[in-house]
Amino acid sequence: MARFTLRTAFLRVTVVWEGAVRSGQLRSQTAESYIQTGERLLRFAAAYGVTRLDDVTDAFAQSFVDAPGKDRHGRMVPIPADSTRRVRKSGVDALFAEARRLGMTTAAPTLDLPAIARSAPRPAGRLTDQDIDTLRFHSERGMPSTRNASVLALLLAGLHTGEIGYTGTTDLTPDRTRVWACGTVYVTARYCPLEDPWSRRVLELRAGHLQRHRSPNGLEILAITKDIPAHRRQSSICTAFGETVRDSGIAPEGRSAAPRDVTDWVAAKILAESGQIADVALRLGLSSLDGAARRADFIWRPIAEEDA
Repeated sequence: MARFTLRTAFLRVTVVWEGAVRSGQLRSQTAESYIQTGERLLRFAAAYGVTRLDDVTDAFAQSFVDAPGKDRHGRMVPIPADSTRRVRKSGVDALFAEARRLGMTTAAPTLDLPAIARSAPRPAGRLTDQDIDTLRFHSERGMPSTRNASVLALLLAGLHTGEIGYTGTTDLTPDRTRVWACGTVYVTARYCPLEDPWSRRVLELRAGHLQRHRSPNGLEILAITKDIPAHRRQSSICTAFGETVRDSGIAPEGRSAAPRDVTDWVAAKILAESGQIADVALRLGLSSLDGAARRADFIWRPIAEEDA
């Protein structure tokens, strides 16, 4: 068997992955992750003088998985998180699996590597009214040219992260009392009222700023600062929210707050005000009353107990 270079194998496998994305056999997010991991592997291998595909041994693959890296701010991370290590291991495994199918190698350097354990799910945290006020305060930095306050305002209106990345200035009603939520695969499209004066003010200022400084491509998405692929918008929204959380230090139940914690706070607030789970489901676009109840931290009482 010919000894292919690592770069040649990576380029040929990349073509296969791109074709799988076009045919719907592979998600674009997954392909992008594999390609990024492959590019990192090429740089790592070059630094150690490894050029041939078959020269990637089990030990070398383990070194790559465990190698120090940098965070998105360019800071050195000497010990990568387990999630990062899993992404690297998965990318190398996918590269060699496809290379074997193409007849370029028989090696499987990740096959015998120890499994990377997944941590237990983090407990759900409940935000307090004071936590929400703190998030509001820290999200306003740089407003209205920055987007973080708009992300929080739309979460407080009842939108989900999968919807916020598509919400534009035209989705606000002229009187700024409602915002259109486009819905997702599991969430129904709907209008969400802007009952919170802070959210109305933030979104009105952001919309005015975007309309005065229109981008060349005409993009006027309230919480997106540049034109990015659709499959990356949700992660971009989560990144913006994470910046506010880091500035505020909000950590319910000992972990950093997540967008779902704001949604749960909204759900509990609606339930406390109306007493109706159906109102929670309508605001959040949920088809399941059970799901709405869980969001509001409401436990259904079994019928048998009620009849007893």
